[in-house]
Amino acid sequence: MFIETQRLLLRPLKQSDAAYLSGMMQDPDVYRFILKQEPWSKSKIDSLLQAQEKLFAQHRYCLFGVEPKGTRELAGYCGVQPLENFSESLQGEVGISWVFQKKYWGAGLATESASAFIDYVYFKTDLQSMKALIHPANRGSVRVASKLGFEFEDLVFRNGRLRILYSLPKEKYSSGFAAIPVHPQGGMLAGCL
Repeated sequence: MFIETQRLLLRPLKQSDAAYLSGMMQDPDVYRFILKQEPWSKSKIDSLLQAQEKLFAQHRYCLFGVEPKGTRELAGYCGVQPLENFSESLQGEVGISWVFQKKYWGAGLATESASAFIDYVYFKTDLQSMKALIHPANRGSVRVASKLGFEFEDLVFRNGRLRILYSLPKEKYSSGFAAIPVHPQGGMLAGCL
C-alpha cells in the first residue's frame, strides 16, 4: 500500500526505516519541536515501528515514510496517531504529524505529503476528524497546518509543555490533491489539482 504524489511516495513505516529514523532523530534541529525534545533511542524507534504495523493493520492508517521519487531515501514521515497518550481530553482523537530531515526543509514536502495523506484518510477510511498539536515556536508547521485548512482549537499543556491544538474535521476539508485508487498494488495516486 502506498500513496503517490507528483514528487513523493508515501508508504507505511517499516523496520528497515530504523537507520534513517535514528539518524534523523539525533538532530537537535529536528527533535526540538517533538514532545520530549530529546534524541530518540534505538528502543524508542523499534517500539514506534512495531506500533505502526499494528495501527495500520487495525485502521489502515499510521505514520507513513515519505520518499522523494528516485532517491530510495526516507526524507521523513507523515501520518496520524491516536492522541490518548498526550492528554485525557484528547481520548479517541487522532493527530497528524510530519517530521523531515533538515536537508528537505523548505521544499514543500510537508504540505504535499500531509495533503495527500489527509485525502487518503478522509476518502479511504472512516476517520471523520483529525488534530494537529504544534509547538508554538514551530512556525514552519504552523504554516503547513494553515495551508491544509487546520483551525485553532485550544492550547494544551502536558508535563509543562505547551502545544497549540488545531483541528480539521472532514466536512471542512478542501482537498488539495485528487486521490484516485489506480495504483496496481492497491495504492493511491495523488496529483495536484
